[in-house]
This record gives sequence, structure tokens and C-alpha cells, in this order.
Amino acid sequence: MRQDVFRTVFTPKVLLVNDDAASLLALASLVGSDTKGYRVITARSGEEALRQVLNHDFAVILLDVSMPGMDGFETAEAIHSHPRSASVPIIFITAHYADEMNRLKAYQKGAVDYLFTPIIPQILQTKVEVFVELARNNLQLQRQKLELEQLNTDLQEQRKQDLEHINERKMAEEALRQSQEELRQLASYQERIKEDERKRIAREIHDELGQNLLALRIDISLLHARTGATHPRLNKKVHAVLDQIDSTMKAMRAIINNLRPTVLDLGLNAAIEWQVKEFQRRTGIECSLAMPETELVIDDSRATALFRILQESLNNVFRHARASKAGIDVFWKNERLYMTVTDNGVGIFPGCRRKANSFGLVGIKERISALGGDFAIDAAQEHGTALTVSIPFETDPDADDATRLLPHGGSRFPERRTTDNRKKTVASEKKPASQRRKRELPSKLDELT
Repeated sequence: MRQDVFRTVFTPKVLLVNDDAASLLALASLVGSDTKGYRVITARSGEEALRQVLNHDFAVILLDVSMPGMDGFETAEAIHSHPRSASVPIIFITAHYADEMNRLKAYQKGAVDYLFTPIIPQILQTKVEVFVELARNNLQLQRQKLELEQLNTDLQEQRKQDLEHINERKMAEEALRQSQEELRQLASYQERIKEDERKRIAREIHDELGQNLLALRIDISLLHARTGATHPRLNKKVHAVLDQIDSTMKAMRAIINNLRPTVLDLGLNAAIEWQVKEFQRRTGIECSLAMPETELVIDDSRATALFRILQESLNNVFRHARASKAGIDVFWKNERLYMTVTDNGVGIFPGCRRKANSFGLVGIKERISALGGDFAIDAAQEHGTALTVSIPFETDPDADDATRLLPHGGSRFPERRTTDNRKKTVASEKKPASQRRKRELPSKLDELT
């Protein structure tokens, strides 16, 4: 409300109080002027002056001392006793009370000046203009104060809204972070379920279908041997059936390897060697492998994850890199196991990582995140690509060569090498597990490839 008043055009007012009409007219003509920018209001008595003060705000009051009824001193005291006009400056004008006692009394009543007639017009006009200008400045300060108060109120309200928005955004970010974490856990769980299901299906195929095919082949082989001399035509047909059984067994082994490579049961080193050899045979891309001589003994989930990451990385090299060479480097450093896959291909073009229906790199990143590891890609167009993954790893200095590297929370004899019922038996065997695997590796690799 008061701001609306201040926005209107403000014209300062000057109150002239004198009971003599002629003196009042002369004083009004002396002070008033349309070019001064203020308005002159007159009063013929102290009572009328009080009524004007209640209705208007004045920049200055010119007050006659000698008036019938309520004189100037009483009028000044009454004006300054009211809160609205307590600070209005009063200039006394008198032609009769020119002594110092009355001057002192005027100042005690709150006067800012005490003038005697005759008055020099320029001095009076200057004094009035000074107080009028002070009123304008005072009003300007009040307007600025109200504007600042309004601005502060607006800022407080804006700050409150900003805080609400920040809190809402934090809650949304927290909900999003929680949702992403739940999705990541769900993806990790689904990946474990998928690997377990692959392992189960591969073992069932191997145990059920493989044994049935093997028994069938033995029977057919016996038939083939007995009909060689007596039934040539039947023997030829049996030989074709044997070839078909062999093809079926080869296809079965390929399906098992796609689901869950049997070589993983021989250790991560053997699995990486087999995968690199198989990739080179299948694609014709020259591969180099650098890997520690020490057997990398880690738990099944980490070994499977690293093997799948290597598989996906080599598939990307074959599908997209248009490379002629690839390099695989496996090493440990600062209690972390690193695996780097490089190629001399075309690199990764801008936007390829976000291509629709392309989740290879996303899958690798999620696998590594689930293991608490790091994932990095160094790629430049026409300069090839280097993919590096690492997972936390601890070194056990008291372990033998076969079990010198242990994952966080791992055991010296991981589950993939023995069942729970035979752990103590395996641990007490005379020969280390690594030597047993080294003897079995050539025959297994020859069979699988």
C-alpha cells in the first residue's frame, strides 16, 4: 500500500500559520511559487494548523508566535506530540517576541529556526527550499528502504523456492541413484543367473546327451567292426552313421563351449590361452598374448567375468575394428589384476558408443562395476583401440606358486577346483593343483579345438 503511494507524483507541502489575514497573504506570496515544485497550505489558527497536520505531511511549517487562543508555542508542542508530525521542522516567525528568552523557548519547543520580521525574502525562500529538498530526499530514502525490503522479501521467497527445488532435485537424484543401483544389482544378479544356467545346461548336455552319444557310438563301432567282412554294404552304411555321430558330438562340444567353456575348469590362464587361440583360428587375425607364468587362481565368478569380457572385446575387434593384429596383456600391479586388449584397427568413431542396440561396451562396464573394478577405453580414429579393465586383487606372500594370487575374500582352494566335501582332500594331496592342470591342459585343449 505505501509503495503505491510513493510511486505517485510527490509534491512537498509547506504550511503557513498566522491569524492575521494580511500577514498570511504576504507570507504566502513571498514563499509560494509555481516554479519551486512545492505546494503552500495556509491556516488562520493553531487549531486549524493541527487539523491540516493530521491530513497532510509537510516538509516545513512557518508558524507565527503570537496568536489568540492557542499561541505558536502551544501549537508547536501539540504538533510534535503527534507521532505523524513529530519530526516536522518548524520555523517561528514573529514581530513582537524578539528577545532571547522567547528564542530559547522556541528552540525548547522543537523549532529549527526563529526569525524576526522584517524577513529577507531570499533567506526565507532558501530555508524553505532546503527543507523541501530534505523532504524529497527523505521520501526517496523511504522509497528505497521499502524497495529493499520488498526485494529482500522476494529474495527470501526465491531462496525458499530454490531450496525446495534443490531438495526436490536431491530427492529425485537420490531416487535415480537408488534406482540405478537397484538396476545394476538386478543386472548383476541376472548375469549370475544366466551364467549358472549356462553352466547347468552345458553340464546336462555333457552328462546326458554326451554319454548317450558315446554309448551309441560304441555300439555302432562294434557293429561296424563285425560287419566289415560279412556285410560290406551294411558296413558302409554303419560307417556313414559313425561319421554322423562324430559330427553330432563335435557340434555338441561347440554348443557346450559356447555356453560354458570346459577349459574354464582348468584355470583362467588356460581359458585365456584357449580363447585367444580359438579366436585366431576362427578369424585369421594375428594375436599376441602376454600373461604371468604364475597361475591366476581366482573365484569362479571373477574368472567367468574376465573370460566373458575378453570374449566380447575380441568379438568387437572382429566385427568393428577391421584390424589385422590384436594384443592381449594380463598382469597384476598394485594389488590389482589388469587385462588390456588392443588392436591396430580403425578406432572408435564419435557416437559409436551410443549406437542403438549396441550394448557390448555397456555390458563390459557393468560386469566390471559389479566386481568393484575400473574400465577405460583409449581410442583414436585410424590408430586402433585399447580397452583396459582392472579388478581389486590381493597378494598372499606366504602362498605357493599355484595359489599366490587371491581375490578379495577368496580362499586358497576356490570352489571351481573342488567340491565342498573334498576341499580337505585336495588341500592334502601331495602334488599341487597347478601341476595337475599343466598335465591335463594339452589333451583338453586338443580335444576342444
